Amino acid sequence: MFYILKNSNLLLLFVASGLFFFNEMMLMPTLPLYLSELGYSHLALGSVLGSFALGVLAMRPIAGLVTDHKSRKLSLIIGLAVFIIAPPLYLLSDSFVYLLCVRFFHGIGITFFTTASPALITDIASPQHRGEILGHMSIGSLFSMALGPIAGVTIFTRFGMPYLLAGCSLVGIGGLLMILFIHEPHQIPTELTPITYKEAIFTRIVIVASVVLFIEAQIYGGFFTFLPLLLKNVGVQKVGLFFLVSSGAMIIGRFSFARLTDVYGRGPMFFYSFLIIIASVVMIAQVDSLTMLIAAALLYGIGSTICMPALTALIADTSDTRARGRVYSFFYGAFDIGVISAGVSLGFLADLFGLRGMFMIAAGMGFAAALFFMLAIQSRVGLSVRWTLIGK
Repeated sequence: MFYILKNSNLLLLFVASGLFFFNEMMLMPTLPLYLSELGYSHLALGSVLGSFALGVLAMRPIAGLVTDHKSRKLSLIIGLAVFIIAPPLYLLSDSFVYLLCVRFFHGIGITFFTTASPALITDIASPQHRGEILGHMSIGSLFSMALGPIAGVTIFTRFGMPYLLAGCSLVGIGGLLMILFIHEPHQIPTELTPITYKEAIFTRIVIVASVVLFIEAQIYGGFFTFLPLLLKNVGVQKVGLFFLVSSGAMIIGRFSFARLTDVYGRGPMFFYSFLIIIASVVMIAQVDSLTMLIAAALLYGIGSTICMPALTALIADTSDTRARGRVYSFFYGAFDIGVISAGVSLGFLADLFGLRGMFMIAAGMGFAAALFFMLAIQSRVGLSVRWTLIGK
C-alpha cells in the first residue's frame, strides 16, 4: 500500500473504486431477491440481471475510444454518473421489458469505469511494481465485496428496496466527488503511428486471457445470482457471511501476496489460484452446513487473491499505452459479459439440473478454461505449459 498512499491520484482512485463497487455490491445479492418476490422464474430473473450485457457489448468499444483519445478521467466520471442515475429507475415499474432497459443502462456505468480505472492505474504504476500495485488497488473493491452485500441485504430486509436504491445513489455521489480531484497524467500521443482496434485486440495473450476471464466471470456471476437462492434454507444473511469471509481472505492475501506475480510470474500465479477457485465451486455444489459454506468461502477468497491481479498484470505487460483503453475495454468486457450472461446460461442449467447441478457444471467449465490457458497462452504448447506451471 506504500505506493498508493504516497500518490494522491492512486489514493483518490482507490477510494472512488471502493465506493463504486460498494454501490454495485449492495444491489447484486438483493436484486435477485427482489425479482424473486415479484414472481420471476430463474430464467427470467437471470435475463433481467444479465440484460446489461447488451449495453456492455454496445458501449465497450466507445468506452475504449473515449479512454484512449479523450480522457481516462472522463470515462470514470461517466461511469459514476450512470451509477448515480440508474438505481432510482428500478422503482418506476416492475415490467419485465422496462427492467431489461434499466439494466441495459446500468451496465453502461460498469463499462466506462472498469475500462478507464485499470488503464489509469497502469499509466501511473511503475512496471517493476505493476502486479503489486494492481493487487493493492483492488483491495478497496474487496472491502466493498465484504461489506456491500451485508449492507444491501440488511437495508433491503429492514427498510425495503426504495431505501436501498437511494443509498446506492448516495454512494455513487461520494465516488464522483473523489474522481473530480484526480489529476490525469495520461497524454494523448500525437506523432506516433496510431494502433488500430484489430492490432490492439487480436493478439494471442489478449484473446486467451479474455476467454478464460469470461469463464471465471461466469462462476463469479453464478455466486452472486444463485447463491442467495441456494442458501434460502440456511437464511438470507448467510449469503453476506460467504462474501464477508471470502473478501476477508482476499484482503489479507492481497496485502501479503500481491507482489508474488512480480516475483514468480503471471502464469503459475494465475493457474494455481484458479484451480483453488474451481475447488470452492465444487464445495458450494455440495454445501449442506454453515461450516462447509465458510470453508468454500475461504477457498474462493484464497484463490481470488492472485487470480485476477495476475491476469490484469499480464494484459498490462503486453499492451501499448496508446491502445490500453481499448485493450482493457475488450478484456473487462469479457468479464462483464461473463457475469451478466451467467444469469441466463446458468439460470437455464439451474432450471434443467437444479442449483447444485448447475454449480458442478460451472466447476467443469472452469477446469476446461484452466487447461485452455495452460495449452494456448504461448505460441508453442511445450513453452505454454512450462510458462504456466513454472513461470520465470
